[in-house]
Amino acid sequence: MIFKALVSWIVKNREKLNLIVDSSFVETYSGKDEIGSEYNGYKEKNGFKLHQMIDYQTRLPLLQVATPGARSDIMLGKNLIRGSPKEWQRKVKSFLADMGYGGEGFVFQIKQKWKGAKIGIPVRRTHKEVLGLHSDEIIRNRKGKEGGRTLNRSFLNKRSEIERYFSRKKRVFKLGEERTRHLKNFRANCYLTSIMEILEWMSGIIALFTRLFLAISSFLISSIVKRPFPDFLLLPSLTFGKIYDDNG
Repeated sequence: MIFKALVSWIVKNREKLNLIVDSSFVETYSGKDEIGSEYNGYKEKNGFKLHQMIDYQTRLPLLQVATPGARSDIMLGKNLIRGSPKEWQRKVKSFLADMGYGGEGFVFQIKQKWKGAKIGIPVRRTHKEVLGLHSDEIIRNRKGKEGGRTLNRSFLNKRSEIERYFSRKKRVFKLGEERTRHLKNFRANCYLTSIMEILEWMSGIIALFTRLFLAISSFLISSIVKRPFPDFLLLPSLTFGKIYDDNG
């Protein structure tokens, strides 16, 4: 698969990965129930979901799965982690997600998969905490859940990058706006937009190296032109002309 091959190349050429996971709901193109779609009670619409794992530094998609629109984020998040290649194990340095992924089993899975990775997933408040209760038991329970997580604000704020990522994916690459129907076609649309994002990023790197090459070439040429050419670098016609002149 093209997407998988491109991702493999990206990961191979990166020293570290800082992952963010989230999902984005996309309403069906028809606005009605379609094959593979589900009604999402929170959105109050029929649609699909794209569950995505991206790299923070490059803002590129690395893993994804498209599902009906009411599927559990945390369950699909577990599947993404389980399906990540072994080559990632020494490269993953951090993992970010919102509190919808805050289950202790999910955090434990990350710790087991990528040992030493910083985990930034907030702990959802319990019903008692919402009511403002602060007994010793409640405090101990919260500290136990927060153990092993990095919850400083500057680190957690990086999660917002995936929201901007999804926004651009829909605005620029028109995710979900193609005249396609049903889950199978939505899944193909998701892969196509991700491939386009990666190719756009790669073209930027190629353009950067091209500009760098041209700048270096221009500098070298200008340096050479300012110096006299050695005789052995002169063109034969010029050399012949010089000899002819010298001999009268």
